[in-house]
Amino acid sequence: MDVVTAGGSTTTPHSPGTPGGDSGWTALIGWSIGSLIGNMALILTGALVRLTKSGLGCPTWPKCTDDSFIPVGMGLHGAIEFGNRLLTFALVALAIGTFVAALRVLDRGKRRPDLVRLSVIAALGIPAQAIIGGITVLTQLNPYVVGLHLVVSVGLIVILVLLVRRARRIPARPMRALGRNLVAASFWLMMVVVLLGVLVTGSAPHAGDDAAMRTGFDVETVAKIHAWVLWGTMVVVAAAWWITRARQVTWLVIASLLQGLVGYLQYFNGLPIWIVAFHMIGVAVIAAVVGNMFWALGTKESIPQAVAGPAGGPVRGPGDDPPGRRGAGHRLTTMPLPRVAQPRQPCR
Repeated sequence: MDVVTAGGSTTTPHSPGTPGGDSGWTALIGWSIGSLIGNMALILTGALVRLTKSGLGCPTWPKCTDDSFIPVGMGLHGAIEFGNRLLTFALVALAIGTFVAALRVLDRGKRRPDLVRLSVIAALGIPAQAIIGGITVLTQLNPYVVGLHLVVSVGLIVILVLLVRRARRIPARPMRALGRNLVAASFWLMMVVVLLGVLVTGSAPHAGDDAAMRTGFDVETVAKIHAWVLWGTMVVVAAAWWITRARQVTWLVIASLLQGLVGYLQYFNGLPIWIVAFHMIGVAVIAAVVGNMFWALGTKESIPQAVAGPAGGPVRGPGDDPPGRRGAGHRLTTMPLPRVAQPRQPCR
């Protein structure tokens, strides 16, 4: 996935620490990737709380018990729930570090307010998650509040992927309208798939506590709807891959097929908790992969500045020439010059 594997800057670097130079990028890359990984891990730890029936291991909020902030005498369930709460402090530290790093970035001697805005949005998601978690406990694990917890995590992952891309200075890829629209449709349809997965989770037996309420929907019915929408989405994703042939779409195809396989395994094996845990890891990975695809290919930043290349596919420029064909990119857009007739010389 290019958000973590692409190397180097996409702009001509200036000497760090000099007027008009670049600085602070390395720190921002580290902090933003750390924040991304931390928010992806939150999906797994939240799932473990639910799967081990530890959702009410700390039966109140913001304290763990009426008399203590720590799980005194609450056993293993209390320790698991309290451990999940402690992750919030790690995420806060990562968010602060990311914000400070974004403030210190210089791009050719200038600040980057867009990076600061993204870091602030991501940081505000952390206290929002803490409040949602508290409401989850106070409502005795209401499945819709639990689902909101997961939806916010997915949104934060998508935002942090954009921050990582900009920290690594990975540009959006120029793309014709058809390819760009198919990528955007794939992204939003995948978000619908995630929402339906949240509904399946709220209807399934792993509620976080034996006394927790469920949505009341038939789990088999909502699971089948979830699967059908996924396969319909894969048709659009396949079309996006056919048109763009972009590696970002390829990663989404691979991740989605693996996630679908895990989903079928958990469904036909009676929802064993270890397979469900792998499925939740898949949710975090899908969120990152589909976000990377969207920011690379599906936004206004991917609108080409010149028209060239196959219909719907990427626009080729001089820098996209294959080895041994330098200048081919220019030939795609160069119009032949009209021939100018030479005047005849008089006969002598």
